[in-house]
Amino acid sequence: MPQSEPRPEEVRAELARLLNRNVTGLERIGGGRNSRVYKVGADGPERFALKMYFRHAGDPRNRLATEYGSFSYLWSRGFREIPQPMAADPKLGWAVYRYVEGDKIPPGQAGNAEVAVAADFLGRLRDLSREAGSRNLGAASEAFFALNQIVDSVRGRLSRLDGAPGETAIYADLRAFLEQEFKPFLEKAVLWSEARVTAAGGSVARELDWSERTLSPSDFGFHNALRQPDGRIIFLDFEYFGWDDPAKMIADFLLHPAMQLPSEAKRTFASALFRRFSDWPGLLGRVESVYPLFGLKWCMIILNEFLPEALLRRHFAATAATDRSALQRQQLDKARQMLNRIRAEYECFPCHD
Repeated sequence: MPQSEPRPEEVRAELARLLNRNVTGLERIGGGRNSRVYKVGADGPERFALKMYFRHAGDPRNRLATEYGSFSYLWSRGFREIPQPMAADPKLGWAVYRYVEGDKIPPGQAGNAEVAVAADFLGRLRDLSREAGSRNLGAASEAFFALNQIVDSVRGRLSRLDGAPGETAIYADLRAFLEQEFKPFLEKAVLWSEARVTAAGGSVARELDWSERTLSPSDFGFHNALRQPDGRIIFLDFEYFGWDDPAKMIADFLLHPAMQLPSEAKRTFASALFRRFSDWPGLLGRVESVYPLFGLKWCMIILNEFLPEALLRRHFAATAATDRSALQRQQLDKARQMLNRIRAEYECFPCHD
């Protein structure tokens, strides 16, 4: 399907139809790596946000259905720390939400107060997951309910990077990193994680029971949030929302490269979530066992910029040209930093009380 940006007059006409009101303003305000976002003015004081979702035959995710459906369900259950869904058109791949006034929370500027809000939000999702209606929701993007599924995911991502087409110097550096640094530690980490699960009486292939799962935004953190003028935090971008392993939810928040949380804030977050999951006393041990595997998965995600499909998404969402080689160099450096972090932390989970 066409990835070119539609003409403003066409967008206004479709928005007028969706909102059933006259559209008075349209301003491109950016978006994530998978979308275009516009601020929309209309008759009256309300303002709206239009989100155009990336769609491609090579990407099986229905980002619009997942995000709009999850926001609609959460809004109906009393959650107000999310954008209010207003209208959607699946054929166009568009959704309209009430516009959220607020500022981004820069990396390194979230502390105990902010992580307490995030932990409370995830705790309330855990409570909601116990309601019968929540069973109708699908799995989160790349949800893993057994340890061997995590390992398979990391190996699958590694295989795609091994086959990434490119003959420039940066691709040679990528292959050297994978062969000399990443692969040797991956084998070591897999054996370590599997041994921990087995020693605790578990199985690497056993899937979590429904009682051990939770609803999760999946890509969750202050990189996807706005602080409103009154101080409230609104969480955005639920394109990957669904059922997931709470250990993955916790590990991903602690490891997310887009956030630079101080150690005390990480411990505050982890402690709050362990309290909310106190009826699952084995959760801490599971987090410890999977933590290095999710760190290695983040290494692979960081290196997505070497894959052709990532370039398609970037071209769709970009508001300005980027130097791809420079970006790839930057991502390779970040992946090495993440790997070094996991090497240092994997034998001793860093977020105990």
